[in-house]
Amino acid sequence: MGGSADYVQKSVAKKFGVEIKGNSKPVNLKELIKADLIVVVANDIPKIMFNYWIKPVNKKVIIWKIKDEQRMNKKNIQKIVLKIKRKVSKLIKRLEK
Repeated sequence: MGGSADYVQKSVAKKFGVEIKGNSKPVNLKELIKADLIVVVANDIPKIMFNYWIKPVNKKVIIWKIKDEQRMNKKNIQKIVLKIKRKVSKLIKRLEK
């Protein structure tokens, strides 16, 4: 959906143990239906994109609204990576219950 991560984003994420592979690609409705959970990390993705007439898709969406870094600022990217890691950890704990 969005643009692919640049080299600065990839290198900062790697320092935190997160490897970003491949390029972003569109998601089709079949994949959304099959998904157990859909996590929208970016703040610029409107939830309406997931307001399908198919209720099972709409019920699986979690939106975190984390602002993206457009200027390749390593300090801001580090903050974003840490924020995402914290949210993922909380989500994992919640799902394990």
